Amino acid sequence: MKLTRLQKLQAALLILTVLLIFTQSLMPPHVSSSESSFITRLLYPVLARILPSGMDMEHFVRKAGHFSEYFLLGLQLGFFRLSSPKPGAFRLQGFLCRGGMVWMMAFLDETLQIFSGRGPMIQDVWLDLAGGLTGLMAAALLRLLFEKKNNENAPAD
Repeated sequence: MKLTRLQKLQAALLILTVLLIFTQSLMPPHVSSSESSFITRLLYPVLARILPSGMDMEHFVRKAGHFSEYFLLGLQLGFFRLSSPKPGAFRLQGFLCRGGMVWMMAFLDETLQIFSGRGPMIQDVWLDLAGGLTGLMAAALLRLLFEKKNNENAPAD
């Protein structure tokens, strides 16, 4: 199978995203904590307005990071497959297969944290999976909207 230029770009971005996720997991605890603190300070003006008072903002930022990384991964996986030149490329079986890939990535991601001195947490696997599946569903929805718009703009025979 020959990949198109777009698919090659998508594959490269997908690999970079996976490397980013694994790099984050392999950070020692003090580096990870410092990074979370920096992001929390950066986002404080916004978070202080939207989060309940007394909520641990740094904890929220760490968990939002899990969800966001995997949302991006799911979105990329969804679009990579959905950009296939074959008509009707999106099917439930493909969605479930990509969802399984997200789950395996999340499981491996948390396992890697053992080697960085940080504790793996099953709740993070579930949070990662939720982010990835949400990204996959967003890709499917965007694809449906795009196809619908293209069908409306197609000339009538």
